[in-house]
Amino acid sequence: MARKSALIIGQFTKTEHGFTGKLETLAHKGVTITLQPNDDKDKDSHPDFLVLHGQNEIGVAWNRNDDRGFYVSIAFEEPTLAPGFYTLVKTGVEKGYELRYRKPMPAKKAA
Repeated sequence: MARKSALIIGQFTKTEHGFTGKLETLAHKGVTITLQPNDDKDKDSHPDFLVLHGQNEIGVAWNRNDDRGFYVSIAFEEPTLAPGFYTLVKTGVEKGYELRYRKPMPAKKAA
């Protein structure tokens, strides 16, 4: 079975200090989100960014790099956003990034 593609739910721009963009879902229209560097990062396991809506922290994010290239993995702690995988990936536009969402797949039962 083919892997389902992710939904694009936001457009972001890389800034001097992080990322900023708009979240676009059925429930969230044009909500501005900022990924601000985490100045308190002491260990590799600590997040690289704090995810903010205004002054409210709504999640955390980590820089990642694998065979797909560089991306930012986001863990939202906002109850109106569905559980799943949120990633910020580079587009073809200079400094442009897309926020993608992919729902978690249920575990396959053993045969």
